[in-house]
Amino acid sequence: MKASAQLELDYSAPAPPAAPQVTPEQVEQLVAVLRDAGDWISAKDIAAKMGEDVDDRDVRAIASIARPVVVSFPGSPGYKLWGLCTVAEITRCIHAFHSQGSDMIKCAVVYRVAYHKHFGGAPEDTQAALKRPETDV
Repeated sequence: MKASAQLELDYSAPAPPAAPQVTPEQVEQLVAVLRDAGDWISAKDIAAKMGEDVDDRDVRAIASIARPVVVSFPGSPGYKLWGLCTVAEITRCIHAFHSQGSDMIKCAVVYRVAYHKHFGGAPEDTQAALKRPETDV
């Protein structure tokens, strides 16, 4: 029987960068850019219109604060104002977030179970995981 090493959590790893600070003026500017676009527009194109100190990450942060006025979802072509979206686009948005959330919860459960079983990451464990039936959460 092989002994598997227990994984240790590395608390010394650097923290991810802080989310960009969002101002009310940036939200107003994003809404104006989207109103002028009139349709879906990419984060890259929005950033270009908002100025050189704004990048894709900033656009995501601003749009997140501006929900639900600003619509964007997994698989969407970019960003759009709620008032310009069709019912089908809003429905797709809601379904995309529900699906993504469900997938993320399933991943969290898999990692939590592995953690509590002291998963060692050995190749034989990988093979067993591939044979594991999907769990509905």
